[in-house]
Parts: sequence; structure tokens; C-alpha cells
Amino acid sequence: MKVKTLMTLTVLAIASLATPLTAIAAQPTQPNHAIAQAQTEPTARQIIEACVQNRAETLPNPFIDVPMNHWAFKAVLTMHYCGAYRQATPPGLIERLTNQSPSDQPETPVQ
Repeated sequence: MKVKTLMTLTVLAIASLATPLTAIAAQPTQPNHAIAQAQTEPTARQIIEACVQNRAETLPNPFIDVPMNHWAFKAVLTMHYCGAYRQATPPGLIERLTNQSPSDQPETPVQ
């Protein structure tokens, strides 16, 4: 009886050690979307036009954990690129932002 118990424990111990290794080996490798998307940064003009037209989903997705078929995809991209106001931005501010050079922009502190 003790031999049977010992054999059962040995088999269970080996199986419990081998299972995580097979799970790690079975994970599919995914391409790094962040690198590809960092190379295709939209211009300020493209962002403003997409926000005014309420089409932020046409801009590159900077979040690898929010796929295009996710229910909150459009809302996440709209908040990321356009902020909370979206189409309520006055046309005068839009023109001022598009004509502003990068050196004129205020620096935001890194937190």
C-alpha cells in the first residue's frame, strides 16, 4: 500500500513540475505592435481633423491591450487623442493649435 501511495505522489510531483513548462512553451509569440505604431505617429493636423470629425478610431492605436474589436476601442482612442471635449473645441482654438510651432508649445512636467 505504501509503495502505491509513494508512486502516486511521485507521478503527481513530476506532472505538477512539467505542466508549467509546457504552458510557457505553448504561448504564442506576438509581434511588438508598440514599436510599429511608434514609427507611425500622427501629425497634430491629423489628430485635430480626426477629433473634429469624431473619427479618432482612424488614428494609430497606442494601446496594445485594446484591440480594434474591443467594445471601448473608439472611446479609448477618443479620450487619448482628443480629450474629454472632442467636437466642442472652438474653431479658433483649432486653428491656433495647428499653426503653433513645436517650440511655442508649453512643456508638460513628467510625472
